[in-house]
This record gives sequence, C-alpha cells and structure tokens, in this order.
Amino acid sequence: MRYRLSAMVLFAALIACFAVACGSIGLSGDTPTPPSGIKGTVILGPTCPVSGGTESFDPVPEACLTPYAAQMVVLDDENKVVAHIASAGDGTFQVDVAPGDYVVTPATTDSYPIAQPVSVTVVPGQYVTVQINYDTGIR
Repeated sequence: MRYRLSAMVLFAALIACFAVACGSIGLSGDTPTPPSGIKGTVILGPTCPVSGGTESFDPVPEACLTPYAAQMVVLDDENKVVAHIASAGDGTFQVDVAPGDYVVTPATTDSYPIAQPVSVTVVPGQYVTVQINYDTGIR
C-alpha cells in the first residue's frame, strides 16, 4: 500500500510538472493575436510640369510621380497620436496598430509638399494598405 501511495504522489507530481512546463512554452491553448496595422506608399507629385488639360482632375503622368520619404502621424478615433511613421526612401512604410479607426496625416502641413489626411479602418490580423499623395504644387 505504501508503494502505491508513493507511486501515485510521484505520478501526480510529474503531471503537475508537465503542465507547468507546457504552459511556459506556449502549449496552454492560448493563441497569440496576429499582428495588424497600416502599410503603404508615399508618393510625391507632380515633380515636373504637367502638360495637357487644365482640369484639376486630369491624371498626373506616372513619370511625374516619385516615391517620397515623409514624416506622418497616426491618430486614433479620439484624435490622439498613437504612432509616428517615417516612410523609407522608396516611399514605403508599415506600422503595427490595434484594430480600429485611424487617420494617417502629415506631421506638418504648413507648406508644400502637402498631403491630405487619409482615414483607415484596421481589422484584426490584417494590414490595411494606403497611398499617401503629397502635392508639390507644380502645375
């Protein structure tokens, strides 16, 4: 009887140890939340005089658009800054944010080049893709 009791105590201790060890290596059944956020490209244009029509809705030729390294901020739905973004030399950027509604806006808007704020909705586990267009004022 004494042998059975010792074996049962040892078995219970092993199970408890295994449960603790598995929990510490992530086998507890908790699934990590996949990342979500905002990614995109910043474009500067036009960078050359645009010939053709005088209508403001005429498309700018692709040759007059270039990637742009810009400083931007991400505001939440309460207008609080939640992230600062610096696009790379090729105009690309990516920032992790929790799911929700945001506005990507230029860090400064006092002179050209100038961009309009862009509203986005981030969903769980995905990155929303945006293009931020900085206007040079060249026509």
